[in-house]
Amino acid sequence: MEKIERACKASAQVLATIGLGTLLCFAVSTIADGMLRFFFASPLDFVRDVGGLVAAFAVATCIPVAIIERSNITIRFLSGLFGPRISRIADLGAGLLVEVILLLMTWQFVLFAQQANETGTATWMLRIPTTPVWAMIAAILAFSAAMQAIVTLQVWSSRPDQHADRAT
Repeated sequence: MEKIERACKASAQVLATIGLGTLLCFAVSTIADGMLRFFFASPLDFVRDVGGLVAAFAVATCIPVAIIERSNITIRFLSGLFGPRISRIADLGAGLLVEVILLLMTWQFVLFAQQANETGTATWMLRIPTTPVWAMIAAILAFSAAMQAIVTLQVWSSRPDQHADRAT
């Protein structure tokens, strides 16, 4: 299981790097657009056109790394009040809830990508098809759901006193 987790973590880090690199390029483009708009009244039309797609992609690429590195918010007051066993049960419940939400999001993005493909949805000005971006986001969310399953299985298989340092 450790080997799988290491491979998932490496993949998630590469994916987040790609997403953050994309976001950085978009930020530079936004600054250039503002400067060109201000000084020369000549905006970069693609900036407004693809902004929503870039932002959605960048956010999605960071979800897997947050899950596999357990960077999410965890509340530990239950273990202090009720002990590690109840805390573990709460962590399992939270892990399963996150899993269900990720699967539902994946399903909705698959449907959204299919609808975009069927209707030929494209960006407003440049007419760039949006289907590939929504399909990539659906795939990233599916990858995130798989990572959440790994994390939840680790909580399930840990002893109650072991999992407190590894949040779900």
